[in-house]
Amino acid sequence: MTYSKYFFPQDPKIPTSVTIGVVLLLIFFLAGLFGLTPIRSKASKKTVRQLRLVSPSHNQVSMYWQTDAKETGWLIYGQREQVLDKVALDERDVQDKRNLFYYHFAILKNLEPDTIYFYKIVSNNQLVEAKDGRAFSFKTPSNLSFASTLSPAYGKIIKENGEPLKDSIVILFFDKAYPIATLSKTTGEWLIPLNSILDKDTMKAKMVDLEDKLTIEVFGDEIKKTQIITEVSHISPLPQTVIYGKNYNFLNRENVLSTSIESKTRPSKIEILFPKEEMIIPIGNPLIKGTAIPGSEVAVTIDSAKSYSFKTVTDREGVWRVMLTEQLPPGLHVLKLVTKDAKGRNVQLTRKFVIAKSGEQVLAAATEEATPTFTPTTTPSPSLTPTVFISLTPTVSITPLVPGTNFIPIGAASASLIILGLGILLAF
Repeated sequence: MTYSKYFFPQDPKIPTSVTIGVVLLLIFFLAGLFGLTPIRSKASKKTVRQLRLVSPSHNQVSMYWQTDAKETGWLIYGQREQVLDKVALDERDVQDKRNLFYYHFAILKNLEPDTIYFYKIVSNNQLVEAKDGRAFSFKTPSNLSFASTLSPAYGKIIKENGEPLKDSIVILFFDKAYPIATLSKTTGEWLIPLNSILDKDTMKAKMVDLEDKLTIEVFGDEIKKTQIITEVSHISPLPQTVIYGKNYNFLNRENVLSTSIESKTRPSKIEILFPKEEMIIPIGNPLIKGTAIPGSEVAVTIDSAKSYSFKTVTDREGVWRVMLTEQLPPGLHVLKLVTKDAKGRNVQLTRKFVIAKSGEQVLAAATEEATPTFTPTTTPSPSLTPTVFISLTPTVSITPLVPGTNFIPIGAASASLIILGLGILLAF
């Protein structure tokens, strides 16, 4: 039996319960000090502006947005919010190179009708999301049929030094309708068909009149824009070549009087104006229009896998149009025109054109008369359902695409565990 513990002084020991309590309080204190204080990222202050859905269609939509500095930008999208496995590059990018822009333009292609899609923007390798941290969304509809006798809107834009402004974004804004857009060619020329305008309220085809007003905005490679206020009657073509950075108002009819008189006094010729020879058209109901002797009868046939026949009469200015009652199938089509000239002799003209497959990129050259051909940024058969919803905000926050790790909470937790272990050793 040993009695040393009664005769020799012993080191006082802290009760185990007290030690554990102190350690737990220390852990909670450190966690509250380090672990619960968010570290703000500089990226959270960055924004994109004017995020818009343009040229909506049953099988593709376009997105436009702005950044305060020149940045790379593209979209990731998919049918599931957690799986955004498709990529839509800026239309001016190439596969191995991402270019820097103030104004960005991407097309989401090969979409399914009547389907909800989710998407996020990638700007300088950072994700752009909605304010609630979720992806943006929209819904495509079933196919809609469009019928319009209006000529396409077209014009030309140049820089102040006279050089053509290529790859500029041209957007047409109609009242209570989704904007429609395209890119200008290397010649500075652009063209947008007017048979694809959707009413925002009814989500049906919106019919516009020649007297309707609209705004055209052009965005190039500099931090400025051109704004044009005009009427539908003055956009096929615009009365004059536009200089980038300057604004125009063609509502005053005196400004375009000379252009209107010139077009009305032009002698009638027998010709097919649209479609152009060997044009590749991204829709199944293209504009079919031409001129002949005023008041004369015109017979039009379209030969492809199926044959279509039409008869019409030219108006007092010698203009004729054909309204298609159904969509033409993809592939080569041959249009034939038969009418009579001023002397009563038969005249026959032919024209070949191609209807592109769904989602197929369209690129063709512009003509000498400033009538640029279709670009891949317009889909003349857009259709969204009345239940379309687009969760877009003018300003959205950006979070890092590959977020970093905050090691302070981990260090605090590790230190707390070490202290807890030492406390237990002291207690026992």
